[in-house]
Amino acid sequence: MSSLRACLLLLLAYSTPTSSIKLGRAAPGEGLSRRGLLARSAALAALPAPLSALAAGVASDGTTVRGVNEGMPTGEKDVAKFLQQQGFPPLPKVNGLSPLVQYIGAAPPANIDGSKQKERAFDSTLLVKFLYPSGWLVETPTLTENGEAGKIAANNYLKGDFADFVAAKLPPGKTLESIDKAFLTTFLVSQMTADVYEDVKVGKVKRLTAADGMDVAYIDFGYTLLTRAGFTVDRKGTACVHVVGGAIVGLVTGTTGQRFKSLEADLRACTESFRAYAVKKPDFAFLNGAA
Repeated sequence: MSSLRACLLLLLAYSTPTSSIKLGRAAPGEGLSRRGLLARSAALAALPAPLSALAAGVASDGTTVRGVNEGMPTGEKDVAKFLQQQGFPPLPKVNGLSPLVQYIGAAPPANIDGSKQKERAFDSTLLVKFLYPSGWLVETPTLTENGEAGKIAANNYLKGDFADFVAAKLPPGKTLESIDKAFLTTFLVSQMTADVYEDVKVGKVKRLTAADGMDVAYIDFGYTLLTRAGFTVDRKGTACVHVVGGAIVGLVTGTTGQRFKSLEADLRACTESFRAYAVKKPDFAFLNGAA
């Protein structure tokens, strides 16, 4: 059975009124219809292992799972407890900001055309944490039949505000201290759509050793957004980067030039809270409360 047909069958299975929208789970008190069960079973059978097991909600040892980030804590106390259990310092408490902690790189990267895989900048699973303004929409990596896809981000799409996790290979022989503004410009624009921006300018770059011992660099930048309507919008942002897993990783935040003044304190608090740690692949059963 082709991958496309498998995807169509999965959509059929989970579009039935009696099925849950979360893959591999039924809503409380509900069950899949006979049609949905048959379609889901056929689609899952077509997925390559071990992704078929993950999509079905079953780990290799038979325990139920819901994806690597599905069971991650979201509340302030729960996130602090989780980070403490992993041996990492908690996120700071800032009024109006919410904590986010997510894994990325816990499964092979999604392939592009059935044979090529998008190369990751980092060489291990990462645990990423940062603060973001409460009410923004959160994006997380997902597992599909092609592997892990998606990104870690928080956005206010109506206002054009964003906070994106970005990673790039550290050039050979380079360190955080020696990378120049040209590299940082390329790093910053890697999360932008190539045909909608211009005139990217890296401003102040502040390198220091943070209180937790991490060597970091804070970057101020600006650029011009080209809209589909034909006019331009000045945008400003700030970012924090550090080195982990052979890569430069960072949280890049931004908004319109008009809104930057009112959001600047929050955006700087977000970037100051950012860290990414190289970790072992997470235990799916543990994340979903089975351990």
